[in-house]
Amino acid sequence: MSRGSVIMTSTLAIFISLVLVPMVPIKDANAANIPPDPDTFLILMERQITEDETSAAAYYAAIDPGRNKTTYADWLFETGFIDHPLDYSFSGPLTDNADAAVVHKNVTDLGLVRRMRVRCEPGCDHPDPDIYTVIENYLSFDDAAARVNRLTSVAMEWVSAKDTADPSSKFVLFYAFNENDLREVNNSTGAMVPFAPDLDGRGSKVMPGVCNTCHGGAPEALIDEVYAEDGNTGALFLPLDLDNFAFDPHRPWLSREAQEPEYKKMNRIALITHRATKKFDEEAGFSRLPAGHELIEGWYGGPGLPDAFFNGEFVPPGWLPPFAPNDAKELYLGAIAPACRACHAQQERSLDFGTYQGLMEFEDALQELVLRIECGVDDDSASRGKQEDNQAVMPLALETYEIFWETNQHQIFKDHIGEVECED
Repeated sequence: MSRGSVIMTSTLAIFISLVLVPMVPIKDANAANIPPDPDTFLILMERQITEDETSAAAYYAAIDPGRNKTTYADWLFETGFIDHPLDYSFSGPLTDNADAAVVHKNVTDLGLVRRMRVRCEPGCDHPDPDIYTVIENYLSFDDAAARVNRLTSVAMEWVSAKDTADPSSKFVLFYAFNENDLREVNNSTGAMVPFAPDLDGRGSKVMPGVCNTCHGGAPEALIDEVYAEDGNTGALFLPLDLDNFAFDPHRPWLSREAQEPEYKKMNRIALITHRATKKFDEEAGFSRLPAGHELIEGWYGGPGLPDAFFNGEFVPPGWLPPFAPNDAKELYLGAIAPACRACHAQQERSLDFGTYQGLMEFEDALQELVLRIECGVDDDSASRGKQEDNQAVMPLALETYEIFWETNQHQIFKDHIGEVECED
């Protein structure tokens, strides 16, 4: 086996994914009850592409045509994390060739403890490396430390298409492996189909769309039963917001302070997938970088990331005077940073919420998507051509949705975006 390189307003909801990433959620003693939800979490709303077992199989055929990565151990070997498949262990210690490694609990979107590893080929200082990252998901820090009771492992690659002549033309690929480290499982008919992870207890979601909900982009269509664009869905790596994480209270080497250098490495690596040039933003009235690029640099002191420590109080220029009103900073730090930023930073510039004016372009749509749920769940399946209630609602992750309504975030949002009047 060889180690190969594998290669708005109606459309607003395709891209918007308000996955909350609060600094520290503040419980509101007078908070409203959590509104009943339509159970559409981690699903791209109003999407034009139907995903199912067939599309997921076509996706994997496009990104792994040689079927070299059908198990977690094979993926680790093919991407260079381990030197031989026999070096893999299902549980317990696992020595790997990671360039950066962290462990944390993502407390505000999926609520899972995540053992995360990243490596670059030929190296992270290379101007255009291949990038590989994998996250093992657990329910507790003790399970993560022992590598037992694993729920799923999700992996990403930043690599060139298998048939491209331009090695610098790279994009993100997604893999998901089940609790037994398999990419394919038996379905109800006994056929082998791609594993669809259940990340929030609300049911399995099809690859790769479940990843696109936060990493940006959208699933592609099949053309003559072949997944379009070689599997390029337009996704990016997520900037890692340390204020979104909780840390192991019993293992000092896994504290936030101890892991700060590793997170900076990972954010520097994520920046490779975001890096871009400034373009003039007509709504904001000045030239700016895409939100993800600007955010990572802002967290660490600017271009080149000169600061050693993460600064979660960074506010982009587009949210400050003279480009925004004086109180826009309150909205950004109190609601947008905790409620929208993590996933919108991967969207196209018009949707990345990198400026106050860019957000307010969608004021009415945001009232509908975020706040109207207080009026009750609407069954609009007829207009969507679906057979179940599928009201558009944000935030798009269950944990995030509950935090939004349990804390003061929803009230800050209302104070600036405006209340919704429910019809009798």
